[in-house]
Amino acid sequence: MDNKLTAKIERYVYRNDENSYSIARVLDKDNQQLTIVGYIPLLSEDIYYDFLGSWINHERYGKQFKVESYSQSGEQTKEGIMSYLSSSFFTGVGPKTAEKIVNLLGDNAIDKIIENKNILKQLSFTNERIERLHQQLIQNQTNQHILVVLYGYNIQGKTAMKILNAYGIATLEKLEEDPYRLIDDIEGIGFIKADEIAFKLKIAKDDPRRIKAAILFSMNNYSFLKGDIYLEKTNLIKHTYQILGFEYNLEPIIDNLVDEEKIILEDDRYYLFSLYETEISVAKEIIRLSHNEKTLTTDDIDHYETLINMVQIQKGINYTKMQEKAILTSLTSKFSVITGGPGTGKTTIIDGLISVYSSFNKINLKDEYIEEEIALMAPTGRAAKRMEEVLGLKASTIHRALGYGYDGFFSYDYNNKMPQKLIIIDEASMIDIFLAKRLFEAINDNAKIIIVGDVDQLPSVSPGAVLKDIIESNTIPVVRLSEIHRQAEDSSIINLAININNQNLNNYDLVTNNDLYLSKVEPSKIKDILLRQVEGALKQGYSMVEDIQVLLPIYKGDIGIDEMNNAMQEKFNDTSNDNISYGDKKYYVGDKVIQLVNDPKNFIMNGDIGYVKRIGLSNNNKQYLVVNYDGNEVSYEKDDLDQINLAYAVSIHKSQGSEYKVVILPIVKAHMYMLKKELLYTAITRAKDILIILGDIDLLVYAANNLAESRKTTLRERIIKLTYE
Repeated sequence: MDNKLTAKIERYVYRNDENSYSIARVLDKDNQQLTIVGYIPLLSEDIYYDFLGSWINHERYGKQFKVESYSQSGEQTKEGIMSYLSSSFFTGVGPKTAEKIVNLLGDNAIDKIIENKNILKQLSFTNERIERLHQQLIQNQTNQHILVVLYGYNIQGKTAMKILNAYGIATLEKLEEDPYRLIDDIEGIGFIKADEIAFKLKIAKDDPRRIKAAILFSMNNYSFLKGDIYLEKTNLIKHTYQILGFEYNLEPIIDNLVDEEKIILEDDRYYLFSLYETEISVAKEIIRLSHNEKTLTTDDIDHYETLINMVQIQKGINYTKMQEKAILTSLTSKFSVITGGPGTGKTTIIDGLISVYSSFNKINLKDEYIEEEIALMAPTGRAAKRMEEVLGLKASTIHRALGYGYDGFFSYDYNNKMPQKLIIIDEASMIDIFLAKRLFEAINDNAKIIIVGDVDQLPSVSPGAVLKDIIESNTIPVVRLSEIHRQAEDSSIINLAININNQNLNNYDLVTNNDLYLSKVEPSKIKDILLRQVEGALKQGYSMVEDIQVLLPIYKGDIGIDEMNNAMQEKFNDTSNDNISYGDKKYYVGDKVIQLVNDPKNFIMNGDIGYVKRIGLSNNNKQYLVVNYDGNEVSYEKDDLDQINLAYAVSIHKSQGSEYKVVILPIVKAHMYMLKKELLYTAITRAKDILIILGDIDLLVYAANNLAESRKTTLRERIIKLTYE
């Protein structure tokens, strides 16, 4: 925020009511018309505002002022002032220095420093330090009062700025009216944080606003925790009691939320409105995309079969009957599914059907415009990259294929369909109900859709079981691959995965082989042995970033993700390198890190892995960190570091859609509550060349026979109902 613009709103040219992103014409005090852009609430048109931000040049629309913040006011506390002064807004002021300033100057410390910077000489500050703090206070002056209040509520950094940008001059008024609105309005704020603010505002524990918020939050939290689309009343009430901390007569308030359509009640199932509407939309889109199929003649089918034979000759391979069936079914159906485990030839089938499709439709796969004809996509960057490497054609994440932009919009949607006529989606088990809606509604009526995935893997992290529900609806052509191909038959990793998936595992199957290493190890020794195994893999030439991955089911504990990351960072990275601290974490140049949220602006997605390339100081003396994601360099300011984590060890969920040459899987009794067949199967199938399992090996048999609960969804029912209406 290098510039200030004082102006008043003349009119809004564009506004997104969902996230407040706006483009507005403003008049400055010289009556000059200018354009501002940013996340700006509806502001009064007869008041001048001090907008802080920077001037940018848009390729098409010219000079614009990108707004970061604007004038605020509010009540201040000593705690808020100390927290604010020791925040990342100010360089060289830590908690102890902030406390000294407030103890000396009191509640009006900020105003006193702005009026007379030399007052800080009483604290023996150098002239340079005084000048720097004075300038930074002036720079942030327009927002300081409201920021002090928010920092007093323990809301800091970018979250505080998000609230300012969303609510504007009405921030404090809106928080006092209902602090629980933050849960819906501001990403990153949940019930606990909103409840802290409510407590400071002296809102009673049984206040209807709190009860309503707890019910809605418990539904949302439960859905994302369990992956369910709906809850039964008993679970809804039980989970809400846990959130509230006491029992209460919830039924009248639940009924009220149903009347307000914030909750949908259908067949004794309680849905959040967003999940209900999304699931219905997905079912309708599947029906749209699978119907109105072009009738194929006998000659067409004969032509396809001839081309399948020609492709086998060209590629020097022999398809099994099931592989031929998969190719023919996919190409003669408008919407189809191919599902199978590792070694069943899913990628071979995709490669073959693309070749047959292109020959049938006289398409040159080397044409520079091929991406307008065929779209290859997967939920994660690593999965898309693997598709691209194997198939030799451009592939992308689903978000990127849909043109997801930094403003939260998709270029392709229900109004502007994707142009491609053949769309192949790999790793489809990872697709949640929300992404399915975005994807399916953006596909044109004439497209042929082929969904590929392993339905036995973990379902999506977010709600839904889309692939499973589509398959079990029995309304869409599905080819199930079960035959393991010659090159995979000797793989101990694949055979272990099959035995686990079939619940046919016993201790006699647990033997070390060329690609599978099993080591029964006491928990206290796992860390040291794991470090030695990683060291050995590095000496063999495997890359820490690209090839070696430790997978774990939990974050906390002695054999958890956090502890293993710290141990591996200390062992394998030079901690004398430049570093940057964030909370209780420290990042050094060379560290392996993982992106935790989607960031379409920088073309990185949740689950992408890279390494810290450099750490430096910006022009305003703030630290930043640069991560290299397979050639894509992304810069993070200190406040952005909640978006990444160390990635020497990652969760099994985060590893979905990826393959690694060397996978190390510690397994101990402390993990038992997480050990399910689907989780173990997913972890094992991440390993490409070598799988090392350390710990209590007998737990593999336990996990193989411990099934996860089926998700509560109604997509299957909705597809069936719409099909036969």
